[in-house]
Amino acid sequence: AAPDLLDPKAAAHNSKPRLSFSAKPVVLNSPEDFEPRISVMRWKTVLTVFLLVVLYLIVGATVFKALEQPHESSHKLAILTQKLQFLIDHPCVNVTELEDLVKQVTLAIRAGVNPSGNSSNQTSLWDLSSSFFFAGTVITTIGFGNISPHTEGGRIFCIIYALLGIPLFGFLLAGVGDQLGTIFGKGIAKVEKMIVKWKVSQTKIRVISTVLFILFGCLLFVTLPAIIFKHIEGWSTLEAIYFVVVTLTTIGFGDFVAGGSEMEYLDYYKPVVWFWILVGLAYFAAILSMIGDWFRVISKKTKEEVGEFRAHAAEWTANVSAEFKETRRRLSVDIYDKFQRAASIKRKLSAELGLNNPAVNQEMGKRTLSVNLGDEREAYPSFPLSRNGSLFMNGLSPEYAADRRDIAVIEHLK
Repeated sequence: AAPDLLDPKAAAHNSKPRLSFSAKPVVLNSPEDFEPRISVMRWKTVLTVFLLVVLYLIVGATVFKALEQPHESSHKLAILTQKLQFLIDHPCVNVTELEDLVKQVTLAIRAGVNPSGNSSNQTSLWDLSSSFFFAGTVITTIGFGNISPHTEGGRIFCIIYALLGIPLFGFLLAGVGDQLGTIFGKGIAKVEKMIVKWKVSQTKIRVISTVLFILFGCLLFVTLPAIIFKHIEGWSTLEAIYFVVVTLTTIGFGDFVAGGSEMEYLDYYKPVVWFWILVGLAYFAAILSMIGDWFRVISKKTKEEVGEFRAHAAEWTANVSAEFKETRRRLSVDIYDKFQRAASIKRKLSAELGLNNPAVNQEMGKRTLSVNLGDEREAYPSFPLSRNGSLFMNGLSPEYAADRRDIAVIEHLK
């Protein structure tokens, strides 16, 4: 079967020679001469992508501003109204005391402490299960932000821990992604064998199998966990899906965190959530890598097609230019030959009649000569001279001269 251009592996290992339309000779080197080439994105391409990203950011900022700013303004107005109502209902509390209380509550929330309720009933944010989950968010670079170290020792250790743990987790993520790719690859191969019986093209088979791969992965790593989180955390469907996508894309806003509420959880709940994050990140990394490979293959194919089109255009231009030059050369040679022939005949006749001798020229006076291009002047009878305006001709009319291939050589009377 022909190699599939949408398949990155097939595109990478397809080393069959291609027909070249270039006029330049192609030199094939030995395998030892081939060295891996590092493709570097051009500055124009980088600038174009940068402008595209900036435009994308501007569009996103405009949409978020339109959606979220009215909600923010309404909350500001609501909290201001509640503070004024609280001061009216409790005249013994002044504005300064209320603002101090609000600041303390804000600091507690930033420290990860829930100020509501009785603190004796609250679970610790730094127990073993929660600390394990926090360490996992550090090395996965998610960083929910619901809890963070506030001591100097904790912050120093977090820096060292992240610098060592992030590369280690990246190595693990690559291995898990390869294993997932192998498992899904085997499943896709079985599906493709079944689809081949339908006599479908290789490209359609690849697209169908890839879509099935993405749908199965979304079902396993997005839909099913969203249903579980909705049931355990009490979130809505949108909130559960929002948390799953934000987590697996390592955005990690921290507004929704599994195990972050005040309810009682099982001890193994947060570690299980972290292992789900590990496998889900590997799946998403495989998806993003596959999409990147597709873009590179499509870009390479487009460049090859553009190169072939340019080669055809250059070949056509060269052919037209060569034909034009050849036609011009032939016309130049033809005209030059005719002038040379006429000049040769004139010199020959002048030599025969002695026109080059000044004494003979004075005796002959002014006359007209008949020139035969076919060198058959002797075969035609002589014609009397006839006057045509200020010129004398040897009795030949233009039509007769054209029929007899004679040219009337005319001299002006002085």
